[in-house]
Amino acid sequence: MKLSFHIQPVNIDTTNADLFFEISAQGLSYIIIDNGICLAMVIYNFSEGTSDEAAVGYVHQVMADQPVLHQRFNKVHIIYGYAPSVLVPHQFMNDADSNAMLELVFGEASERVTRTDFMYRHAIHNVYAVPAVIEQVVTRYFGSADYTHQASLLPDVVKSAGNHLYCIFGTGRLKTLLLKEGKLQLMQNYWYKTAEDVSYQLLNQCKSFDMDTNEILVQLSGMIDASSGLYNELYKYFLQVQFEPLPVQYQYPEAINQYPPHYFSHLFAIAACV
Repeated sequence: MKLSFHIQPVNIDTTNADLFFEISAQGLSYIIIDNGICLAMVIYNFSEGTSDEAAVGYVHQVMADQPVLHQRFNKVHIIYGYAPSVLVPHQFMNDADSNAMLELVFGEASERVTRTDFMYRHAIHNVYAVPAVIEQVVTRYFGSADYTHQASLLPDVVKSAGNHLYCIFGTGRLKTLLLKEGKLQLMQNYWYKTAEDVSYQLLNQCKSFDMDTNEILVQLSGMIDASSGLYNELYKYFLQVQFEPLPVQYQYPEAINQYPPHYFSHLFAIAACV
């Protein structure tokens, strides 16, 4: 596990603050927000192939290394980001079929907990799975928290109408959200090795949903730089490409403002949708 970013002053008063704690197979992060003011942001990344059992050990380590997480908060929000996730239109949802739907798409997995979120704006249910050992360790530390999934919140990050391809880049991985005329079409996770892998996937999405690459707005967040070959590759094929700014409803510490805003914009945009 690598501590990638640690922006957190000492002696934070969290009594009236909200904690947003996100965990996935790729890492964990947390941000602390008090009445629109960001008090802290900490990001850890896991090595590729980290087992669920190893991740449990990392959670214990983070809880030991970050005493602030044991303090009292106004609210605690757990945001899972594990890949097993199926979007089901409301008219086809049947709770009894939740496990079967996940198994159909992702295969059988006995050691997992199945959860469901209802996405009101889109009239869609998100049926998702969390490794059982992760659920156990998270609920041990945050028993009274609210729980949701990144895929349940991500569609609400894009506020405007039109065609959007929202991208979150990690190390060798990409999460995409595709909206056509403001309506959710697709959410996908990809692993990639080259810039061409990314452009292929994005172009294929646009083709599959009959969307003009000159008209769609490609919104970039996460670990991608304007000087990178990856950015240049995308700019070959898409006319409208922009880096996502930090949400304006929050105030940020100077240490965050020293980095490109799009590095962290998705974390705060997702938190704003909880």
